[in-house]
Amino acid sequence: MLAGLRERFPQLEQLQAIAERWLLRQRVLLVVDESALVMLWKQGERLTLRHVPLPQGLCREGMPTQPQALGELLGDLLLDIGLLGGQLEMLLPMQACQWRLLCWPDGEPEGDQVKALREPNPELNWPLSLSESYFAVSSVQLAGSVSPPTPLSLAVVTERLMVHAWIDVVEAADLPLLSLEWMLTAAWRAVRAASQDFEGDLAWLLKHHGHWRLVLLRSGLPELDHALSASFDGGDPSQDLLQELNEVLQSWRLRNEGAPPPLAWWVTAAAVDQQQLCLALESQGQGECLSKQKLWLVGEEQPALEGPEPDFWQGDCAALACLALAGAWEQC
Repeated sequence: MLAGLRERFPQLEQLQAIAERWLLRQRVLLVVDESALVMLWKQGERLTLRHVPLPQGLCREGMPTQPQALGELLGDLLLDIGLLGGQLEMLLPMQACQWRLLCWPDGEPEGDQVKALREPNPELNWPLSLSESYFAVSSVQLAGSVSPPTPLSLAVVTERLMVHAWIDVVEAADLPLLSLEWMLTAAWRAVRAASQDFEGDLAWLLKHHGHWRLVLLRSGLPELDHALSASFDGGDPSQDLLQELNEVLQSWRLRNEGAPPPLAWWVTAAAVDQQQLCLALESQGQGECLSKQKLWLVGEEQPALEGPEPDFWQGDCAALACLALAGAWEQC
């Protein structure tokens, strides 16, 4: 009888799908990258991860090149997992966004901070055109009880074309999109929360597709984001890398008056690289490494891994994706 009604009234099938999605609504976090998708959802009482390598060419430099194909792949994947009520919270690729820590010497503007930035069109050294970009600006506080001398905000900017392309992917997957965030800001929240008991400067080293970047945090806020020219993959860290780290770090710490606060490190990379870097940094008296191969920072157990990817936990993708997913999951 129901099948007959569906034939006569095809709208019933759409209404049933909407009802199922509402009744079974399920948070699904998704990290997107040019090489893989990493999803997180709650299955019963256990958080579950799924890592899916992407065919080459579907995404390049953070931009989906074939939104329809990528969306269909995502939709089929969620259907295969059984997440009929999946509501997506997407974490944009590393290459998708830029960020800046802003101070307001004349006081935080009333109302819309994005409008306050666009109107004077300040020189922020963005690699993107402000008129062709989307902004997200939020007020931030220093860690602990220290009050900043001027109000502070964190601004994240991305190209409009990038956002529209990923929205097209989600529409092709026929999924509701609840939120868009940059994976680096989500990972930063997780690092800040995990290191909140340390009172000092934090040097955060992270690896993405073979390239290293150094994010320097003071009172929990990112003051400098520097792409490193030197690198290493396994083995002992090169002297070039250690020297570049030292030069950038010393230049940054000398900008402030008085004795610099204590220094610690957080390394986000494959377990082997992380271990070798921490040993090298600590042996040079550069400060303690706080990360100690922690991949997951929510609860006591890391999520179950679903799918045939037994080596996932050993790679760079796992280290950064899990950090970002942990930061995003705790936002709810």
